[in-house]
Amino acid sequence: MKIKFSAPTEYDYREFEDTLSRSCLDGKIKITATDDEGHTGELFIQQECMDRLGADYIKSHIEIYYNKTLCGWFLKLSENDYYNDIERNPVKVMQVKFEGIEGGTGREIYKEIETEKYFLRENHFPREKFAKWYVCGKRRISDDGYEARANLVFECNGEQEQVKYDDWNGVAAYPDTFNEKFSSFLKGDATDENGETNNN
Repeated sequence: MKIKFSAPTEYDYREFEDTLSRSCLDGKIKITATDDEGHTGELFIQQECMDRLGADYIKSHIEIYYNKTLCGWFLKLSENDYYNDIERNPVKVMQVKFEGIEGGTGREIYKEIETEKYFLRENHFPREKFAKWYVCGKRRISDDGYEARANLVFECNGEQEQVKYDDWNGVAAYPDTFNEKFSSFLKGDATDENGETNNN
């Protein structure tokens, strides 16, 4: 597959001006790829993304596909291998203890024993084997929390759950790393941080 990096052309700006806004292309790099059958797709990425991933990574992780709905060829770029690289994000075990259930959301609250940082676990089981983890500061407030990094292993009561990055929904515990026993100690009604019962 032939891959070319360039700045957006005036034609690209005019196309975006018709559907969205010219400013959508500001600060972006245009990737054009053509496969062996002659199909060509385009993708625009931020300059920051280009600088972070590098041309070699992009060339080895770009994929061309056909969209039946839009009747055209497009490109997609996976960042999974970048974030899940253990040299970039080493595996680290985090010893945590359960603190309660977040009122209004049902998210599980954990505190790291060593640093006293808080973590929120948004558990989607049994609907699906998926749990989103968020990192908070030492001061727990209801609207804080940012995405954890990949390759963290949370351990509580002898159970472990690892998070990884996936383009689908960022860093989380996906079916292959999700541990349905991780919060199995929560039986019956649990009391949330407001002192109210939560049956989730």
